[in-house]
Amino acid sequence: MSVAFAPHEYFVSVTEAEYNEQSQTFQMTIKFIGHDLEKALSEAGVPELNLGTEKEEKSANKYILDYINKTFQFNVNDKKLTLQMVGKEVGNDDFIYCYIETEKVRKPKNISIENSMLTEVFLAQENIVYLTVNTKKNSFSFNKDKRKTTLNIE
Repeated sequence: MSVAFAPHEYFVSVTEAEYNEQSQTFQMTIKFIGHDLEKALSEAGVPELNLGTEKEEKSANKYILDYINKTFQFNVNDKKLTLQMVGKEVGNDDFIYCYIETEKVRKPKNISIENSMLTEVFLAQENIVYLTVNTKKNSFSFNKDKRKTTLNIE
């Protein structure tokens, strides 16, 4: 995305995560503001990815997943789950949607989330996580000062 964008006041990512009992995995959609993600990747030493263009770097998904794995940890039943990128969409609205799935996990009893995505670049960054397990919805907000939370499932 080599298009210039005007600065904006709000820095936010939204993650929707839901436990799928049938596949026994958590399926997630992480929504980033595209140029914010690209700035964070660039500052982490990643080459220009040209996301959503014909010149998109072939390893773009790997670079994005590596960044997510460094800044977003998802632990269930005291075990850090491996995150896999199923795919991504780059919208014309400068949003990037990353589709993530975890390894299998049976009957989540406790969930610990650590989310510091983009906070190393944007001090006002807010990361919102909506988590659904067994039809019970929870929401959490993370920022540079609050990076971790734990949820016990009954």
